[in-house]
Order: sequence, then structure tokens, then C-alpha cells
Amino acid sequence: MNEIIIGCNIESPQDKDSGVKVFILNEPSEKLLYKFIVGMDGSWETLKDFGEEKSIQWKPEKCGNYILMVQAKKEDSTKAFDYVSRKHFSIGELNEKLIKNVYLDKDNIKVGEKITATVANENEGFMYRYFLKEKENWVLAKDYSTSNSFTWTGSTSGKGELLVQCKFLDSDKSFEDAIKVYFNVEEIEKVEIINFKCLTSPIIINEELVFSVEAKCDDSRTTLYKFIRINNDGQTKCLQDYSTKKLLSYNESSSGKYRLLCLAKDMYSDKEYDDRAILHYTVIPYEPIRIESFTSDLASPQVIAQNITLKAIAKGGRDLRYRYIIEGNKNEDSGYIRNSFFQWEAKESGDYKITLWVKDISSKEKYEACKTLDFTIDDILREPIKINEVILNKTEAVLTGEELLIKTIAEGGIKLLYSFIVSKDGEDYCKESYQEKVDFSFTPNEAGRFQIEVRVKDKYSEKNFDAHYIVSINVYDYIPASIDYLLTEPREYYLVGDQMVVDVIMRDTKNTLLKYVLSINGHKVEETEYVGSKRYIVTPKCSGKYSIKVYCKNEKSNKEFDALKEVNLMVKDAPPIMNTLLRCDKVNFYCNEPINVTAQCSGGKDVVYEFYLMEKSEWILVQSYSKKDFYTFIPFIKGKYKILVLAKSGYKKKSYEDYCMIEIKVSDKFLLNKDILLNLNITEEEMKILSF
Repeated sequence: MNEIIIGCNIESPQDKDSGVKVFILNEPSEKLLYKFIVGMDGSWETLKDFGEEKSIQWKPEKCGNYILMVQAKKEDSTKAFDYVSRKHFSIGELNEKLIKNVYLDKDNIKVGEKITATVANENEGFMYRYFLKEKENWVLAKDYSTSNSFTWTGSTSGKGELLVQCKFLDSDKSFEDAIKVYFNVEEIEKVEIINFKCLTSPIIINEELVFSVEAKCDDSRTTLYKFIRINNDGQTKCLQDYSTKKLLSYNESSSGKYRLLCLAKDMYSDKEYDDRAILHYTVIPYEPIRIESFTSDLASPQVIAQNITLKAIAKGGRDLRYRYIIEGNKNEDSGYIRNSFFQWEAKESGDYKITLWVKDISSKEKYEACKTLDFTIDDILREPIKINEVILNKTEAVLTGEELLIKTIAEGGIKLLYSFIVSKDGEDYCKESYQEKVDFSFTPNEAGRFQIEVRVKDKYSEKNFDAHYIVSINVYDYIPASIDYLLTEPREYYLVGDQMVVDVIMRDTKNTLLKYVLSINGHKVEETEYVGSKRYIVTPKCSGKYSIKVYCKNEKSNKEFDALKEVNLMVKDAPPIMNTLLRCDKVNFYCNEPINVTAQCSGGKDVVYEFYLMEKSEWILVQSYSKKDFYTFIPFIKGKYKILVLAKSGYKKKSYEDYCMIEIKVSDKFLLNKDILLNLNITEEEMKILSF
């Protein structure tokens, strides 16, 4: 609409009371009526209403920035105007600036935070551009536009400057007014990794390894962490890209030495990382093998031909093998066997050295753990002393301060005496000398692994013991929490909006705390604090794979967690479409008569249907997918027709979920039964006419 150019006999600016002639420099070819208007500070005055005159004389009375406007319209036009044009004109030496002020929503920000500047200007018709000062140079941040606000991010700490330039819309000047404002960008607290550790011990292949990182940073900021695993050959693998997750868990499939690099940075930092830490760890194929006990069921000495059972208790490894080597007057070697016990029948008297080797079946070493014992076989016949059973009142976790009762059942000898030795970490904890009491009690006052050795000997024996038995127990300051089961509804999947309830079944529930972590399609969406509730309820709002990890720990535990279990549940937007049916509005079908078929099904969401028609042995798509569940057609020739409907949920991308097909036979409407016509005494000629 701006096809008219306004001209003035003198240039802007001019002194007050100067006479200014305003006229039309060029105009469209058609005949127009013109209206002259002048405005300042939002107030408008009509200098001359619509008429054929193409110029006026204007004498401004006040100093200021004026807008000269000309509206034009055709003589027979019903519009307010058909053309409009504007021109800026200044009168007097103006102290008033085009930019009243520039307001910042904040004067002090930290690196990475946003700040918004708003230019205060009561009038319209201006353009603004914005410069930021970077290293003593002005950089154009936003070119001329009519927007009087600008938002940017503080990327460099220190004192910042923003320059705003302003000019009229039709001005050919670089700018007509400018203002500078200052702001301060503070350096963020440096992110510093203060703790980086592995929570899993021992570190074994194909078992979950959990690493934890802790950083010192501004609590009001978001810190991101990236984990990169480096193997012994220097090959790297990113296990977690930058994320707020401080815990990393993964399974390592190969043993060896590894390094885990953790990079930490503030979310808005422009650096690759703000701090880093590296953790060296070794992944072993299995827990180191240790022999906790190597004993015999009969104490030395024994007589010839006595069956002696050598017993071993070993921990660690994945699949242990045991080898018993007997050296003396008659040597024996069991070779590596699966059993942890070996039956030895001493056939010659003498002093024997018995060696036990233990290793994992996968090991190429001679052995990984070794222990020996000495044994004497003599010709003296005596009734051997044998410990049949050692009974404890608690066999699982024992708490400090709880009394532990031990009872021994033994046979043989003349008069048996019993001694009990309790040791911890290889040192004696308490001891009871030989006496006739078969039971013993003690109360552990500290946590740890205790060994209880029961010794039995005949009253007249000169040996330290004739038979002994060792049992190990774990003593805790608290009972580590463990999860027995995670119970959910026995269903194949849930629907969006269905309530999912997970019940945690565990023992010692009064002293345990639980933390729930919900992930959807591998993305963590919720993590609770440790709470006492043994039930977790979530109502899904979208479809996908929901993974609920449940961490538990005793309220006295200083670990990240004592045990972990996970349950995976599937959530779908709608149940699958089933039982799709096609129904017709009639039973008999004739040419030239419409046939209506209607589809229905169960399940699905926003179900859409697609119809195919088979005519003359060819399928034709007659109605594309839509919510329209019926189809109408008119058969023009007799014969067999098939109608196929495909159904699916509207949001599904697959071709279809279910279908149904029916076959109909179309006949000539006026085809009469020949026998019926004959019974009505209708002649052959009349029958041909009727059939036709």
C-alpha cells in the first residue's frame, strides 16, 4: 500500500515556526483523493481531509519528532483508504532521545544464565539493533528489527556491555540514537570431583559394576557427568554421555585392567569439561579362591583300614575343582574332582602329609589355593572319636550383642571333653578350655567374620584334640537388607492410565528403607529418596517399557544400598484389536441394489478401518483408512464378491492389526423359480418373458 512518496520543500530538522510545504512526489496513475495527517507522541491531527489537492502548508508550533502521514483512496472506494505513506520530520534541537531507557531484568548473572534487555519507547515506527562487547570489540548480536527486547546468555565472566541503536523505519541513517548499559557476569563455582569410587566388590565379569562420583559445585546449578571406559589396549568406549546421573552401572564381559574416566562440567560451561578424574580397576573372572577350612572327620591318629573323610570348605571362583594329594608310606592322588570331600582308606601305617589344591575349572594354573595337614596311621585298634554334628541357634546373619549358642554331638572314646575356640581375623576372640559341657555360648560385641573351632578329645588322650570341627559365621552391626520378591499383577501388559503397583516382599521390614527409580524406555524419569514404604504406585501416561529398580538398605547402613532388584513392565496405549467382524444389512443380494457392510471390533484406540472389494477376481481399494466404519456399494452384475476390512489403532504405524473378510453372492433380482411358474400354469413363452 506504500506506493505514494511524500516530499517536503525543506529537509528535516527545521526550526520552530518554520513553514513546511508537504506534497506528493509520485502517485499511482489512477485519480485519487488525498488526506494529510500529522502525529507526535501518539496524538494525531488531520491537516486536510480527503480532496484532490496534492499539497498543503504545515506550520509546526512545538519542537519534537513528527510523523507526516498521507492516506489516499479512489473516488468510488468504500474503504477507509486504499493507500497510505509516512515520513518522519523533526523540529527544533531536540533534547529528547528516541530511546527513553533500556531496562535489564537482572544486573548480575552467572555464566550460562540468560538476561533480557527491554527498550523503553512510547512511540512506534522504530527499529533496534543490539551489540555485545567481546574482548574490546563490538559484535553484532541482533540486527535491525522492530523488536524492542533482546535475550542473550552470559558466556564470559566479567563486566559486560550492551549497546542498543535505534532509528526510524524509513531512515537511511546507520542509527539515530544509541544507549549503552552495563551488566556483570559472575564466574560459576568451579566444578571439582572430590570422590570417585567403585561400589562393587569384588569386581567380577558379567556382574553389575556400580561406580559413584561426587563433585563439589554450586547446588543451584546443574552438573553433568560423562563416563568413558578405557581398556588395557587404550581402546575407549563411552558408557554414559553427559547426564545428571552420578551412578554408573554396567557389566564387563572380559577380565583385565581398565580405567574409567569421569568428565564433569557445569551444564552451561563452554569447556569440554570442568574437571576430570580417572579410576583404575581390575576386572577378575571370579572372586579369589580361599580355603576357609581343611579338616578330616576323624582326628589323627587312626588305625589301618579306617575310612577317613577329608573335607574342604572353599569360597570364590565360579566352578571349583579339588585335588587331594596324600604323601607317606602309600601315596594317593585324587586328581582334580568336583566334590569338596574325598574318602581315604589308609592301608599302611605311618606319618602322612595331606595337601589340598583348589582351583577354578577355567584356570590354567597348577592351583589357586593350597593347604596341608599332617595325619598319622598306626596299628593300635581304638574306638575313634567322631564329631557327628555341631548345632548353632543362629546359622544366618548374627547381630552384635546377640547370644550365640553352640552344641556339639560327638561319639567314641571313653570319656569325652570339649573345648571351644572363637577367633576373628586369625586372632583368638574367646576360648573355653576342655570340660565335659557339650554346649557353649558367647556374645560378639563387634562385627566381622568369626570362626568357631570345636575340639573333642578323650579324657585320657595326650593329644591336643582327637577330633575337631570348624564353623564360620558372619556378625553384623545390622542385618543387611535384602529383597525376596517384587510382586506385580500377573498380566502381560498394562494400558496407559492403568495403575501399576509394585509390592516389595522382604524380611526385617521395620528397619529397612527403600528407594525407587523409574525409567521409561531407558530414560530415568523419577527417583525417590529412601523411604519406609514397601509399595510403589505409578500411573503410566505414555506407552513403552517401564523399568522399576528398587534399592534397599538397612537404616543403619552407610552403603549406597545393600541390595537391588528390578522389574520390567510393558505399557501400551490400547489393548490389541481383536474379534473384527463385518455385518451386512441384508441376507439376499441382488444387482443394482445397494449393500451396506459395517465393521466392528474390540480393543484398540481411535480405531480406523480400510475396505477392499474383490470384483471379477481382483482386489480394489475402495475406502482408505478412516474412522468411517461402514462401506456401501452397488453391484451391477451378478456373481461372487468379497469384502475385506483392515482395522488398526489410529496411532499405530503398522499396516493393520486385525482383519475380517466375507463373501456374498449377488443374483438377478427377477430370476424366478421354474417349478413355481409351472405350478401357476404359466407357459414357456410367458416364462421366457418373465425371465427376461
